[in-house]
Amino acid sequence: MFGVSAFVLLLMILTLQLSPIVSVTRTIDDVDIRTIEQLIVDNAPEEISSAGERRLQLDKEELNLLAAFGLQTIPGLQAMAADVSLSAGSASFDLVVPWQLPGLSLYLNLHTRVRQRNGAIELYGVRAGHLPIPTALVRSAILLGQGVLAANYVNFQEFSTLQQSVRDITFEDEAVQVTLNWQPDMLSQVKSQAEQLFLSADDNDRILRYYMQIAEIVTSLPADTATISLNELLFPLFRIASVRSANGRDAIAENRNLLQALSLYVNESDIRQLAGEDPELDATPVRRVEVTIQRRVDLAQHLTTSAAITASAGAGVAGILSTSKETYDARYRSGFSFSDLTANSAGVALGDAATNNATEAQALQQRLAHATQETDYMPPVARDLTGLNEADFSEQYRDRNSQAYLDRVAAIDKEIAALPVYSPANASSPAGIQ
Repeated sequence: MFGVSAFVLLLMILTLQLSPIVSVTRTIDDVDIRTIEQLIVDNAPEEISSAGERRLQLDKEELNLLAAFGLQTIPGLQAMAADVSLSAGSASFDLVVPWQLPGLSLYLNLHTRVRQRNGAIELYGVRAGHLPIPTALVRSAILLGQGVLAANYVNFQEFSTLQQSVRDITFEDEAVQVTLNWQPDMLSQVKSQAEQLFLSADDNDRILRYYMQIAEIVTSLPADTATISLNELLFPLFRIASVRSANGRDAIAENRNLLQALSLYVNESDIRQLAGEDPELDATPVRRVEVTIQRRVDLAQHLTTSAAITASAGAGVAGILSTSKETYDARYRSGFSFSDLTANSAGVALGDAATNNATEAQALQQRLAHATQETDYMPPVARDLTGLNEADFSEQYRDRNSQAYLDRVAAIDKEIAALPVYSPANASSPAGIQ
């Protein structure tokens, strides 16, 4: 027994240190968020519908910004800090994991390097504190982790397929060059992964259950119905979720999977990507109707997509993806739309309230169960079917760090926050929702 204790103590001495090798945890601010959004736009191809190679370039500052954003976005990793360094042919990664003991702060400092060799990326130089870790052991651990993910998450294979689009990575002194095998469906794959991050078998079953509830609702509509308000799906589904939570179900999981199922239907995504050839789906073909907010299909699509991504991957990811799309549209397509941005922001608010904590999740269920109109969860917007192109946007707002733009976004957020579904003061009882 003493031998085991001595080994554990030695292991702690070798791996845990009194100071972190990355001293400062970067706090992501609004300027950083807009920088990430611009990175996405600048590196996206002008013609996203055309297949081909796309070469991306990220410098050290950009890589560290993305690393900090990832750590602050993924639950449970917010206390960690990371640093990326580049050199010709290789890169090094430092990760700090705080280890708090009574009266003492210790740090697990992880260091690893990757290099280009024979056209592939090779991992080497792995160290935990003062303890070198054999590369073969690290590779075995990675393979084991991938196996665990594949066994526990139903969409892990789709994530792996998306990773395979990376054709080549080249390390230089000042930047890393990444070559992507761009396919027209890549953006939809990214969106799908963000909406359905790490789905368990239980998640899959709940999504299918809510999807079949949607099928029942639309089947009961009159035969000549081609378009419905999102209300006709959103409110009944949350009434069902409220009953299930009252019977002991996990309110956060119910809300998350409800929003994922709703987005799948509203955006006409293929449910079989999750469910496979499910007998229930085969026996009950799902009727298609257009779903709208303020008589606009696009607003319903924006809101449900952002809500599902927020519920799955967090508000930060949802906000970046949605605003990046508007910025991309301003440059290449229909223009920057504040109406679309409002729907995106309302979706983020919905997804966040639905999954932030169990108490708020159940309270939201109650408020939506008693809601009656679209303006309970989405403010009225102008009918700007064509948005501002990049030149017009620059003329009016200069850029997205200008005070004029920030004031416009703040006004939208304030309007959303005051809506009955998101404001407990305005929805303390069913009578509070008009």
